[in-house]
Amino acid sequence: MDLDKFSILEDDVLGTAGPELSVVSAMHRAAGSELTSRLVDVSWREVDSAARIVIADGSSSAVPMRRGLQLAGYHAVRQVHDVHELLREMRGGHADLVLLDPESPGFSGSAVLQAAGVDPEIRGIPIVIVSHDQGPESRREALELGASDFLKKPTDVTELLPRVRNLLVVRRYYCQEVEFEERVEGEVQRRTRDLQESRDRLILCLARAAEHRDNETGNHVIRVGRYTSIIARQLGYPEDDLEMLEQAAQMHDVGKIGIPDSILFKPATLAVDEYELMKKHCAFGRQIIEPYTGRDWDLLKRHTHAGGNLLRSSSCTLLSMAARIAQSHHERWDGSGYPLGLKGEDIPLEGRIVAVADVFDALSSRRPYKPPFPRDQCFEILRDGRGRQFDPAVLDAFFECSAEIVEVQLLLMDSEDTPREASD
Repeated sequence: MDLDKFSILEDDVLGTAGPELSVVSAMHRAAGSELTSRLVDVSWREVDSAARIVIADGSSSAVPMRRGLQLAGYHAVRQVHDVHELLREMRGGHADLVLLDPESPGFSGSAVLQAAGVDPEIRGIPIVIVSHDQGPESRREALELGASDFLKKPTDVTELLPRVRNLLVVRRYYCQEVEFEERVEGEVQRRTRDLQESRDRLILCLARAAEHRDNETGNHVIRVGRYTSIIARQLGYPEDDLEMLEQAAQMHDVGKIGIPDSILFKPATLAVDEYELMKKHCAFGRQIIEPYTGRDWDLLKRHTHAGGNLLRSSSCTLLSMAARIAQSHHERWDGSGYPLGLKGEDIPLEGRIVAVADVFDALSSRRPYKPPFPRDQCFEILRDGRGRQFDPAVLDAFFECSAEIVEVQLLLMDSEDTPREASD
């Protein structure tokens, strides 16, 4: 028998089959035992009865194809009559495989394939082109647009069923891979959040360790970080880096850990030698924060695996920024600051911003040697430092967003720091 001439379009065979008649017995009557044997081989292994198959063909010639699939064990076969209905089925999650006749009225094969290539909701759904036109050029164009396979009309059941089965296996693996990737991505995001939270807490603990040695309260570092972020945004600092800048600013005084208690807690004015030692907290801060490199890094990794995990990157942007701030936030615009005597724009921008934020918070907060100053007085002292202690552009940005800074001050102020205002 010429098997190529056997077609599922022999509707008289399938159309008269009773409900008890399987596709095997129907094919046996039509083509003999040889063909029946081949059908058993290719169509009854691993049939996914729940697979959702959409036949995109508005003509009556699709009916016997649908019946053949149903008789083969596929119970969720649906025929649609235009491209809008097809895309709705695909985007609604109702299609595991599409049999598309691009020549059928109401359909555009290229439109469907192009949509499948760019729409994440329908990407990965196999699309089989079923048509009379099977020339090399049309095949090439369809393949370039993402077609999964081809079937020629009239459709040969010995090709239809195994191709459908194989593509559904591919679809199943694709869905499993997508599900796996989503699970992995979710786990990565969860662990990243956990690491971020742990890092944030470590930074705050480190910053507060220095504060408590200086009898300052925990909110000081939080306020300075927030003020710094607000001023930086006003200056046009990169939006993506503002959160990192806020965290880095919280470590500006971590070097005070290296200052003796007798100096930190002295209620009177510091002697000259004491003040010189106090100024070293900037350099101490840089040494504490700056990422390890070279031989020191190798020794740390050998000494403790945990230490290696905490300081994994020798080029950690956050730590490098925090080290710059710790060292430079007491530099002055006119060059009279410490520890390096940097002047003007030689001072890192982050240090210039934190200088303003830190002084404002120190002025507006209670200290062992002074009460919180009224807000007007704080602002006046800052203005007096323009061009001498502070970068004029940074100071201008501070006053431009002073209303937002005051909101943060009121939100995070310590109980003993209720601000006194002459006028705002």
